[in-house]
Amino acid sequence: MNRHALTRHAAVRQQQRCIPPLVIDWLLAYGRRDPSAGAVKVRFDRRSRKQLARDVGEQAVSHLSKFLNAALVVDRDTDRVITVEWLH
Repeated sequence: MNRHALTRHAAVRQQQRCIPPLVIDWLLAYGRRDPSAGAVKVRFDRRSRKQLARDVGEQAVSHLSKFLNAALVVDRDTDRVITVEWLH
């Protein structure tokens, strides 16, 4: 299980979309945060991907690269994950 607080909705979406807890951890630790209607959207950008690769290794990032288009919507005040989604 993921260490971070997920709403029930986020946990269901994570499972439905087959996004591993490790990717959620990476998004929260490295992802770019953009304000979005009372919440924050967290996603990987070029800078965050490079930093992630430096810290965890190119091989790990390459192996899980298909998950780097995942994103989170996080409550601005509590940092609780509201939903997990795929970017298109």
